[in-house]
Amino acid sequence: PFKYGPRAVDIRWSTYYRSDIPRNHLLHPTYCVVQVNNVFNNPQDLRDTRWVAYPRPQAIFQYYDGRTGKLRYAESILAK
Repeated sequence: PFKYGPRAVDIRWSTYYRSDIPRNHLLHPTYCVVQVNNVFNNPQDLRDTRWVAYPRPQAIFQYYDGRTGKLRYAESILAK
């Protein structure tokens, strides 16, 4: 694990490149979309809307190639 201050952290995925790579080779743009699932629609009647909180919310991190838009990596994390 990586130490961040006093805490040990697991790095799951990174866009970090070491300093020995020439600048013109660093042409890998990446962007991240975060989706938070913390409620769902659970109506008592089909025509109604009723939003109910998840007992354990979830965040999904999706990393995409900035040139092609293709998914490179994704991971979901549940709240404790």
